[in-house]
Amino acid sequence: MGYKEELLTNTNADNRYASYNKEGSKIVFESNRDGLWQIYIMDKNGGHQKPLFKSKANDRRPSWHPYKDIVLFESDRSGTSEIYTYSFETNTIDKVPINLEGHKSFARFAPNGVQVVFSHKESVDIFDIYMCSNKGKRLKKIISNKHINLYPNFTPRGDNVIYYSNRNTQGESNIIYTYNIITKDRDRLSYFKDHSEYPNWSNVRGARVAYSAKVDDMTHSEIFIMHNDARHKTQVTYNDVKDILPAWSPNDINLLITGYRNGYYQICKIFLKEPLSDKNKPLHHQQI
Repeated sequence: MGYKEELLTNTNADNRYASYNKEGSKIVFESNRDGLWQIYIMDKNGGHQKPLFKSKANDRRPSWHPYKDIVLFESDRSGTSEIYTYSFETNTIDKVPINLEGHKSFARFAPNGVQVVFSHKESVDIFDIYMCSNKGKRLKKIISNKHINLYPNFTPRGDNVIYYSNRNTQGESNIIYTYNIITKDRDRLSYFKDHSEYPNWSNVRGARVAYSAKVDDMTHSEIFIMHNDARHKTQVTYNDVKDILPAWSPNDINLLITGYRNGYYQICKIFLKEPLSDKNKPLHHQQI
């Protein structure tokens, strides 16, 4: 059973990595509609789309501060992918001064707004996960296994980090893991055959996880939801093109996803309270 979907962007360019602010009134995302990757903002229903700021660099993968009007993002403006913040209050961009050479990506704030988690590229085949303060202090490597470990983010309580990795799959697939910052325990939430990526905790107690996956004989990724104990996996989207990057609304009744629509990646809203019957499931045909 699929769910009602609303297309929020519909451009002749790619739009990706959407997420809500704390009130659910604004959405930030990346788009290359002007040539470079830039950070854009729009209303919750897709209106008033505009650049958050303009630069001559690729500014990418934005995410919100948990309780301030601040956006965390990565940029290659220094020649290397580094992590920056943009403040709505002061209209300023500041680099998070992390004493670590090499490309940094997929940065997220902790729920306390004081810490940041991110992936760091050691080599083409090795990405580790680090934590530090939002001022770049107290740098600590938390995931290191000589494999690719990407897309970390915290539970609402801040005690657990979820991410995806190709460890234990001979590098052939990605699966979802959690790491408990307090106990140092690691758990696996998906398995080799699922090829699972882009996990996101729900906002209400982190009780559920939204993610994208290829299951069975799928040739493309769809969106799924599971309980945080890896049980009760449910398919959310039923399309014949790629759906990735789910992000929960503040009250967990909607998902923002990145879906391949009309020849480009677009931002879509999935209404989790409005299921469609099988015969009315949306089918979006790829147009090149």
